[in-house]
Amino acid sequence: MTRTLKQNEYYHGVVIPLVRSALYDIGYNVSKLETHETLKSRFLKKEILCESSWTYRNEEGSTKELTTKEFNTFISEIQQWAAEYLNTRIPDPNEQ
Repeated sequence: MTRTLKQNEYYHGVVIPLVRSALYDIGYNVSKLETHETLKSRFLKKEILCESSWTYRNEEGSTKELTTKEFNTFISEIQQWAAEYLNTRIPDPNEQ
């Protein structure tokens, strides 16, 4: 099962704005879309082996294709990173 509408609303309504604000506080004036792209690049990148050349290439994942469990992991990784590197606490979805 892919991510739920509630997960998507939480991500776009809470996670992205908080990360965007924290990035702004440290000197990065980025849009919501740029924040989303940054998070995807940082947390959904995969190395894919090209068997024809035996080299690796990076491929960025899509939040649209994540299962509910994968999306929860994605959010958890963002929360941890934001706390450690941006000094920003992102509340869990069930917190007020």
